[in-house]
This record gives sequence, structure tokens and C-alpha cells, in this order.
Amino acid sequence: MTDSAKGGNDRLAGGNGNDTLYGDAGTITGFSSIQAGDDLLKGGSGNDVLSGDIGNGSDLAVGGDDLLEGGSGNDVLSGDVGNGAFDSSLAEGGDDQLDGGSGNDTLYGDAGDGVFVDRGGDDRLNGGSGNDTLVGDAVISPGMFLGGGGDDLLDGGSGNDILYGDSQGPFIDGGSGGNDQLCGGSGNDILIGDHGDGRISGGGNDRLDGGSGDDTLYGDFESGVEIECEADVLIGGTGNDQLWGDAGSGTVFSRGADQFLFALGSGQDTIGDFRVNEDVIQIDSGYGYANFAELQPNISDDANGNAVVHLNGTVDQVTLDGVQAANLTAADFFFV
Repeated sequence: MTDSAKGGNDRLAGGNGNDTLYGDAGTITGFSSIQAGDDLLKGGSGNDVLSGDIGNGSDLAVGGDDLLEGGSGNDVLSGDVGNGAFDSSLAEGGDDQLDGGSGNDTLYGDAGDGVFVDRGGDDRLNGGSGNDTLVGDAVISPGMFLGGGGDDLLDGGSGNDILYGDSQGPFIDGGSGGNDQLCGGSGNDILIGDHGDGRISGGGNDRLDGGSGDDTLYGDFESGVEIECEADVLIGGTGNDQLWGDAGSGTVFSRGADQFLFALGSGQDTIGDFRVNEDVIQIDSGYGYANFAELQPNISDDANGNAVVHLNGTVDQVTLDGVQAANLTAADFFFV
């Protein structure tokens, strides 16, 4: 079945078959010229193709594996239990709302500001260049969230997600559960983990909060490769975390039994709540220290009575707030 709307505000319902419903202002090959309007396209339970227009429309796919294209208007695209593709990127703009339903979906934004909702399945959400909100679900399966070029809010939900920011500095939240991977991109980001075990990294001036799980937080590392380094704040949360410093001047806070890893070029960092005989500072072999006896002469208190570990003179150093140098022992350090 094929329905074509030739103008006005239309309602197209495809029924249970495999349908193609068009409601735009362009000329579609094999169809007559159809005009713009505010349309409602409903696909039914079959595998459908629903195309919007420059008006403000609503596309509803009730069942099947569907393709929904919003057009350049401000659209609401809602999926179902099937596996679909939701695309508003073919248009030049429009503030859209894309709802993936419970299937395995791919949602693409455009230059407008949109809301992307994934309510189930293994999904890929791409916000486009607008200022978008991407929200995940509770399914324990990997979803991918791409912020695009705007100022975005990425919320992974309680599943196991991969969230990527961009150069604009989004807010990225791993959700209330699941094992997430959060990558902030080159912008100045706020990345917040959850109760799960995750990997969090940022490339700009970032604030990284691992949540209560057992997380690995990288100040300015991506896949183990050092990138442009800035000043970061790393918060480990209540779990047992690994926090990596970078070449900037950062501050690290943690609330579990944590490991703080520093390699050559780590910069001047501060650990806000280091606990003697519980937390561990891991020193890379690049500094040339084999044991605590060799490092100890380079640990002293600053003017505020805080221990400063001079790893590489004044280039790389770690300040331990509220800890005196005399209280540190070999149990607080690990050398690799």
C-alpha cells in the first residue's frame, strides 16, 4: 500500500502491511507532486517507510522494521518493538523528537535541537550538530550515543552504553546502572558514571565522576593514547577506581579504595582525599624510581602542610591534601 498526501494536514495509516507513506513537498519518483502540511503518518505492524516534509509532523510506526524520515520540520518520530532507522538528518533543520521504541534502532539528528529517547534494544543515537538530549534505557546491552556538534545531554540509562561527546562540551551521564564507557571528546565536559563499572575519559577541561562502581577514569587519554591535555577534575565515587592524571594541573577526589596512576608527563595534580594505608599511588617506571626508599627523599610538605610527591622535579608532582609526608609509607605506593 502507498499513501501520498497532496497537501494540507493529513493522517496516513498504513495498516498491517508493508507500506510507504509520503507526506512531503517534494516530487517523489513514481508519485505525483505532494505538498507540505502537518501530517500524522502511522505505519502499522508491517515494515514501513514513512517520510515527512517541511511541516511539523508525527510519524508513528506501530510494528515491523521501519524507516522514519522527519523532514525539515519539527517532528516527533516514535518507534515500536521492531528494529528501525529514524532520520531527521536529511533535512536542513528542525527541532525533532525521536523515540526509538523497544527495538534495535538507529536515530540520527540534524542541525536542529532534538530529543532522542531509546526505550529498549541495542541502539545508536546520533544527535547531529544541534543541541540535543539523548536518553538511553534499562536494557543490559550496548548502546551507542553520539552527541554531534552541539551542546548535548547524553544519558545512557541503566544499560551498558558507549557515550561520545564532541568539541562543544556536553553533559554526559552514564545512567543509574550498567557498565558504561563515556568519552568526552575535545570539549569541556561533565562526565558522570553510575553504580556500574565503567571507563570514563575526556579530552578538554573535564569533570569526571565515576559514580559508585569500579571505574577507570582517564584525564586526557583515549584508548591508552595520550591526547591534548587540559586541567581536569576526577572524582572516583564510592567504588574501587583507577584515576589517571594527565599533563594538565588536575584535582582528583575519590571515596573508595582507589589507585592513582601517574606516568611521565602527568603534570601537577592534587588528590583531594587520599587515605594512608588504603589508597595507592602507582608510579610509572619512566620516572626512574624502583621503590619507596628511592622516592621518599622527593616527598615533602608544602606551606600548607600537605605532602607533595615530586615525581619529576616541579614538572610532575602530586599534592595530597590533608596528608603529611611523614605519614606516607611504602604501602601507599606501587612501582611499575
